Amino acid sequence: MRDQDRKRIILTLRWTAIIVTSYLILFGKGRVTNFHLSNILIFIYLLSNVFLTFLPKGWFSNLKLFYPLVLFDTGIVSFGMYLSEKMTTDFYLVFFLIIIFASISRNFKLLMVIGGITALLYGILLYSWGLLTNEEGSSYTLRIPFIFIMTAFYGYIVQTLTKEKRKALTISEDKYRGLFENANEGIVLLRNPQLQIADVNREVEKVIGYTKEELLLKDFFDLFIPEETEKARDFFKEVDEKGEGRADYLSLTKKDGSPVEVDFSIKRIDLGRESFHQMIFRDLTEQRKLEKKIRQSKRNLEAIFDGIRDQLSIQAPDYRILRVNRAVIEHYQTVFEKLIDRKCYEAYFLRSEPCDRCPVSVTIETKQPAFSTMKRSEDNTTLQVFSYPIFDEKGDLLSAIEYTKDITEQQRLQEQLIQSEKLAGIGVLASGVAHEINNPLSGIIGMAEIALEEEDPSKKKGYLMDILECGQRIQEIVKGLRSYSRAAKKEELSRVDLNGILEESLKMVQLAVKASSAEVIKDFQCVEKIQANVGEIQQVFTNLITNAFQAIDGKGGKLGLSTRSTDDSVEVKVSDNGKGIPHKYLNQIFDPFFTTKNPGEGTGLGLNIVYRIVSKYEGTIDVESNERIGTTFTIKFPIRRAEL
Repeated sequence: MRDQDRKRIILTLRWTAIIVTSYLILFGKGRVTNFHLSNILIFIYLLSNVFLTFLPKGWFSNLKLFYPLVLFDTGIVSFGMYLSEKMTTDFYLVFFLIIIFASISRNFKLLMVIGGITALLYGILLYSWGLLTNEEGSSYTLRIPFIFIMTAFYGYIVQTLTKEKRKALTISEDKYRGLFENANEGIVLLRNPQLQIADVNREVEKVIGYTKEELLLKDFFDLFIPEETEKARDFFKEVDEKGEGRADYLSLTKKDGSPVEVDFSIKRIDLGRESFHQMIFRDLTEQRKLEKKIRQSKRNLEAIFDGIRDQLSIQAPDYRILRVNRAVIEHYQTVFEKLIDRKCYEAYFLRSEPCDRCPVSVTIETKQPAFSTMKRSEDNTTLQVFSYPIFDEKGDLLSAIEYTKDITEQQRLQEQLIQSEKLAGIGVLASGVAHEINNPLSGIIGMAEIALEEEDPSKKKGYLMDILECGQRIQEIVKGLRSYSRAAKKEELSRVDLNGILEESLKMVQLAVKASSAEVIKDFQCVEKIQANVGEIQQVFTNLITNAFQAIDGKGGKLGLSTRSTDDSVEVKVSDNGKGIPHKYLNQIFDPFFTTKNPGEGTGLGLNIVYRIVSKYEGTIDVESNERIGTTFTIKFPIRRAEL
């Protein structure tokens, strides 16, 4: 029924009850106990219905309005009867009998029939008592329709209350059923004590594969895999004792026989005389598979982490050690627990503050990877330390990975390789140098023979001066070879003039190759000196100049040598207009043992040695080349080296 119709019916019934009640009190024959109080009562009754007229129609569907309304009307009518002596005891009984009929009635039409019969019987009684035919007959006659009107009023209120409650109950049941059926977890209701399946939701059908009708006919323990049935029975015995329980070690079986790993949550629910167990479970099959993969992945990562023979550690932004691999434990001959949560500089280097040029410090400050070479004076080892940032989901620095590699042996082998390449270079230079030495040596021998036969002291002195000049020339050549061939040592580092080294290297190469027809173009600017080993820098320039002369092949080519200073580096260029390097080889020319020369003409180590030496001094080397046009090598050494 619509809210508007409900409001109209209630107001109409109340107006009718108000009119009849007012007439019985005020206009019926008889005595009123308190005339003023009766008027106030009728006025309040009228005013209440006027007030209800202005209430929104939606309020008449609210149960909170009906309960106060029934109590109010019952109280008003009862009090009105009390004020009027005409309302005898029999009428009170009939009135309250009607209220009882209305309150227990579940059928409005039947209630109207009962109300009509009651009114008729009461009228017959009044007539038999002679009350309808005496002087006050009109007052008694009005009681008959009044009983029927009040029956209709209370009956309608009770019917409305019943419908609203039934509607609310239906809505509640629909909500429960919706939640029950659409839950993401499987829900099974078991009727106690036989644990018969009373109801299941859709998720149970989806997970297990049986329909609801099939499940309602199955024994509950048949849903478990056979080998776990006894465990399930024992579990439910514990649930009976405690009233609830949880388990994640039992597995259900699907209709096709495959197992389903689940997580159970069971609770006993008592509903009056009936008792149920509500079982809620989640399918953990995929989750367990994922957990297994995660555990396997974790084991693999730990195996890789510990299997790396170089030292690895993970450090927090405050330098605390969070994780180390086995190589760290073995190197420091300690145990895992003694390193964790200690500062890295305390645990590794026995310092009270971070190390100078520590890459981890750079990573913490810049959130970028960092690299540094560190020398340990305690055991005379050289370490390469790399640092890499680890970020959280917000992009904040979570920790840093420190990778430490002992390159002491590698450096020793590298120095040996550089030295061996120098000796190979000396072999290339030998023929030209021998010629340069033989010329002054022949002069020395000839002048000495003449001087032995000369008796004039003044002439003998001249011959001796020529001998001295030739000897000094040989000394310069030997000095150049000695500085070139000497192994580099840290204590032999000095302030190196790159312009002077270029000049010396050019002279040495010109002794060894037939490049007299090549034009040498020099563009030397005043540049800062760098801290380096003279022999190693000379080896770099000698190799590059030698390659340039070989590319020119002595046929009227041009060799360019230039130096200049920039804001943060010293730049050296060695260029030629020779045959150039094919583009496909440009990414390989610094690889060890790679060469484009014919067999026996090169070792393939020259440019690799150049790259190693330049990198050792934290410099860079770049190459630009075009076939039949020429090649340019550009080397840059950082100026900060001059400050060490």
